Amino acid sequence: MPKSKGSWVEVPQYQRPGKARVPAVQHGTKGGGNNRPTSQGRHSSAQEALYREWVTAQVPLELTFADGQTLFGTLTDYDTYALVIATDGRPQLVFKSAVRSMRELSPNARD
Repeated sequence: MPKSKGSWVEVPQYQRPGKARVPAVQHGTKGGGNNRPTSQGRHSSAQEALYREWVTAQVPLELTFADGQTLFGTLTDYDTYALVIATDGRPQLVFKSAVRSMRELSPNARD
């Protein structure tokens, strides 16, 4: 406790708030679209469908980053902010904010 002019000043202990919770977002609540929360977090309906297809089919992908670098691999998992890309059989975490574009490749396009 800090000391002030010869007397003690009582400072209340810091109360740490609980963890922040982000509610699931309902997509398509107006206009008759898909009106359920996504299973993997907050995505647009287009992202959810495409990611699910790529994970299930193990589609080879090319990711291009904002700095121009590219990464080849398959999407194994995803959430609101990140993708897990398998490159040479090893998982790699990639933040979506760093990705400029993603595209499907034919199985032999990397060669």
